[in-house]
Amino acid sequence: MPEFRVERTSLRGSPEKPCDEAVLKETSEMIEDGSAKTHGVWVVDMVSLDEMITFRDKYGELILDQDPSFPQIPDSIEIYDDWRETKREPVDP
Repeated sequence: MPEFRVERTSLRGSPEKPCDEAVLKETSEMIEDGSAKTHGVWVVDMVSLDEMITFRDKYGELILDQDPSFPQIPDSIEIYDDWRETKREPVDP
């Protein structure tokens, strides 16, 4: 089954479960120095485009991405339910 790491924008950095379908799984992350760090990530299984669309209909906007530093589960889904870009403060002229 195709697995996706899953996170929710509003919970970034939190250990809280991002969605009902998520299960915690141990995986390795490759660090810049070439070593590997094992830790838990939330994952969901999606076997069809129909499942992905149903997931999107339930949770709203999704961001799909791929990160080679997670060789066992490189694909990810972010449930984009909050603003994550840096807000800039006005600069006085």
